[in-house]
Amino acid sequence: MKVIINADDFGMSRTVNQAIVDGYNNGILTSTCIMANMPSFEDAIRKLKDIEGIGLGIHLNIIEHKTILKTREKNSKLYDKDGKFNNGFIQMIVKSFDDDFMFEVEQEFRTQIESVLEYAKPDHLDSHVHIHAIPKIFDLVCRLAKEYGIPCVRTQFEHIYFSGNKNVFLQPKYYINLIKIAILNFFTLINKHTLTKYNLKSNDCVIGVGYTSMMNEDTIFQGVEKIKHSEEKLEIICHPDLNKERLSNYTEYKAVTNKNLQNYLNNFEKISYKELNK
Repeated sequence: MKVIINADDFGMSRTVNQAIVDGYNNGILTSTCIMANMPSFEDAIRKLKDIEGIGLGIHLNIIEHKTILKTREKNSKLYDKDGKFNNGFIQMIVKSFDDDFMFEVEQEFRTQIESVLEYAKPDHLDSHVHIHAIPKIFDLVCRLAKEYGIPCVRTQFEHIYFSGNKNVFLQPKYYINLIKIAILNFFTLINKHTLTKYNLKSNDCVIGVGYTSMMNEDTIFQGVEKIKHSEEKLEIICHPDLNKERLSNYTEYKAVTNKNLQNYLNNFEKISYKELNK
């Protein structure tokens, strides 16, 4: 089994950026994805020299912080008068059928992609809060990937599995996450056909949706154990942060630098999206 261990949110903050550097140099990470519109994007670009060899994707973001478009729409359907994104996932599903909205999304995505291309050559596209899983947005992302010569786009199919921590099942957010899995798995079935249409490559499945905000060494271990005998290309999605006030993200930082987990994952072929295109 081939395993991509990816840290999302590179560029979100300096503590996230440093956690990703540590997670690659001293831990299990093989890949990250950068957010062009977030406050610490320039710091992330500078830190690329410290993680030479890591796989690098673009984490397209139209759900948090602000647009980076220099010319803004007066009556935008994507952001408010201050340029702050103001749509949630369900709103975007509905608005994805609106041509004006999709035109705005395309302009934002192009600007974010081109901002990264000034400094680096990315190997895949994905998105913040999985918004590119929405089929019409996924089609747009694949079209842009093809146009900009980016060979891979993330998909989000996840096998349901159970961690060893029974307390997880007492938390309402676990059941919310199961709903997310159902939606994303359904969308992935549609999106696989779009990948074929554009002749792009992708992972087969992920770990990181069902245990969103509850990821640790055990949930990663149990997820890999679930499918370790398969031929699937797995992406483990992490969100590490050195900021202890963001406890769940700090827990993920501890997981991606955990030596026992690192030794366990050495039993598999650890790759980045770059290797998918070989």
